[in-house]
Amino acid sequence: MTALSWKSNFNETECRIFRGKVIAGILKTSPWKYDGRGELDGYMLTFKTTGFFQRHTEIRDIDGSRKLGEIEYNLLGSSARITYDGMHYKWKFDSWTRRKWQVSDGEWTARFEAAGFWKREGHVTNDDIPPPVVLASFFVQAYFRKISAAS
Repeated sequence: MTALSWKSNFNETECRIFRGKVIAGILKTSPWKYDGRGELDGYMLTFKTTGFFQRHTEIRDIDGSRKLGEIEYNLLGSSARITYDGMHYKWKFDSWTRRKWQVSDGEWTARFEAAGFWKREGHVTNDDIPPPVVLASFFVQAYFRKISAAS
């Protein structure tokens, strides 16, 4: 079981991921678009969202040249399906306050929990979900936060 924590900046366009006091990764998202770039445990990824009514996000290598997976969103259900390296993971909120969420492949689960309602920090408990999927989970949460703010 791996324990991580995170802290975001004021406008939540940058999320730093920590293992203890050491930075293990970072996710930067655009304030205007639904795109992002990040790194966690040596996995460097780019997230590129396309579509208008039926949005989906491609997970690509850091250069953007090779597709590694994708994210499909279910806006009404506030959930998503992350596909990475041929494996499928279900992402969903665990609470109506949207302070807790999880990603699971049916056998293993990573749980995310914000420290407080107004705080931009929290912790992750990860059984055995790969680092790229954990990073994609942070991206999905940022995506739903932007959708909520826009409505």
